[in-house]
Amino acid sequence: MELHATGQRPHVVVVGAGIVGAAIAFHLAHWGLPVTVVDAGAPGQATTAVSFAWINSRDKNPRHYHDLNRRSLDMWDRFARRLGGDVGLTWGGELRWAATEAGAVEMANRVAVLQGWGYPIRLLSPAELKEREPNLTTGPVTAASFTEIDGHVETARVVAAALAGAEAHGARVLTQTRVTGFRRSPHGDQQRVDGVQTDQGEIPCDAVVLAAGPDTAALAALAGLTVPLKHTFGCTLLTNPLPPLFRSTAVLHTPRDADPMLNIRQLPDGRVMLHGGAHGGIYDEGSLGRTEEEVTAVLAAARRYLPLLADAEIQEVRRGRRPIPEDGLPILGFTQAVANLYLAAMHSGVTLAALVGELAALEIATGRPVDLLAPYRLERFQTT
Repeated sequence: MELHATGQRPHVVVVGAGIVGAAIAFHLAHWGLPVTVVDAGAPGQATTAVSFAWINSRDKNPRHYHDLNRRSLDMWDRFARRLGGDVGLTWGGELRWAATEAGAVEMANRVAVLQGWGYPIRLLSPAELKEREPNLTTGPVTAASFTEIDGHVETARVVAAALAGAEAHGARVLTQTRVTGFRRSPHGDQQRVDGVQTDQGEIPCDAVVLAAGPDTAALAALAGLTVPLKHTFGCTLLTNPLPPLFRSTAVLHTPRDADPMLNIRQLPDGRVMLHGGAHGGIYDEGSLGRTEEEVTAVLAAARRYLPLLADAEIQEVRRGRRPIPEDGLPILGFTQAVANLYLAAMHSGVTLAALVGELAALEIATGRPVDLLAPYRLERFQTT
């Protein structure tokens, strides 16, 4: 899509101020484009706030999607530096173990695949697992793995820094502003969006980015597009600040072959984030935390693995919807039906924000498609 035919800098409206939308807006503003960010609520308070925020490429398939996440992982240090300030970026790797023989076989197979792809992961013996994290009470261990390069980040800080950086380069950020429709006009055999209609009035535009998480499909429908997204439940729990739980590990996953599966990390301020259920699974409806009983059960299970959580109290429960495209892969790029509408819908938004923010802005600012994003266009869902 060529946006520069008039010789003027195109005005881009980014719908959604989560981590992906904020990252795209940050890079667009640094390209010198006029940018308006619109969010129905407060920045980073929908899907982004619920995210476990694990930066990784461990369980990403197929190979091209693994490589996309790996490239973004490798860009996070530079992205954090560009944002300025402390965004809570923490490295230290990911640790997990299996509790059954079947789980051990599955882990060994995955480790072998990842090693073949060049991902720095290795199997650990039970003794090495204990040496790495002596505060763990693991129960039976049939296998363990450690991924060296994984980490996590504080999404609220990232969103705030990205939007502040965009505003410093002239962007506007409109919160509590709900998109109600799009004013469209013919554009050859396509359509184009000339204005974004909101409950606060219309915003004229030359291009629109839909990065609205679980609301992306409904908003796209207002522009005549069908975007195949599944909505899954997500819940993260935050405790009071505690002394360090881990010697060096950034992210802990308890056995995937035990119930409940737990995902645990500690924030720089000492709070502990807990997620109960199958983290990252496509169409995962197994995330725990819908009821207070489930919240209590997640904390009790975490205490069994980490006795240092004995004094932990749940201070915050974050619940929300997570968007997952129908085939599990991102949907990125301008659409064929609406020429100047750019989609940015994905499940692994935190990991991918560093790369997608930059490449999406490049595609929008130059009108040139990036080959790396070719597998992720909306049109792959079209049937003939």
